[in-house]
Amino acid sequence: MNHNNTEKTRELLFRLGLAKKAGKLISGTDMVCGGIREGKVLVVVTSLDLSENTAKRIGDRCRYYGIPLIVCEASKDVLGAAVGKPFAACVGITDKNLSRLILRNQ
Repeated sequence: MNHNNTEKTRELLFRLGLAKKAGKLISGTDMVCGGIREGKVLVVVTSLDLSENTAKRIGDRCRYYGIPLIVCEASKDVLGAAVGKPFAACVGITDKNLSRLILRNQ
């Protein structure tokens, strides 16, 4: 991973932490898929090391509903730590302004 990607990843993780503190983030594959289906999730961020099945499930759902999908250059453990969980394969952002902030520089 080059310096630019490392900095982008660090910034993305920081912004996800802000979303969590603001109460505008949901985590977990089932919760995120449900939020997408209900129209609550505006952006999805996944870890680099999620399972093939989960990647397909999230990817298919995002494509079907037209939701931006970001693959974070971080493991489930690192993504989880950023949002106060032991691990997280994916998270969904539910706020329009925070979604814009997270999509910036991606």
